[in-house]
Amino acid sequence: MNTKDRIRAIEQQIYVACSEGDYDTLNMLEHQLEMLRSRAEYPFDDDPYAPEGKIFPDDEW
Repeated sequence: MNTKDRIRAIEQQIYVACSEGDYDTLNMLEHQLEMLRSRAEYPFDDDPYAPEGKIFPDDEW
């Protein structure tokens, strides 16, 4: 399951929790959704081998 699928699943769970009035679950799911969305925006933050935005000139290769 990729990140987009997880986001859709959590959004669906949020809808169900909201319709049932389960606000504790709703808050937990919203937190999970925020975390997934931030990872989707910055997918390489947890990658130890990511270049971290460093651009290497061609002559350094």
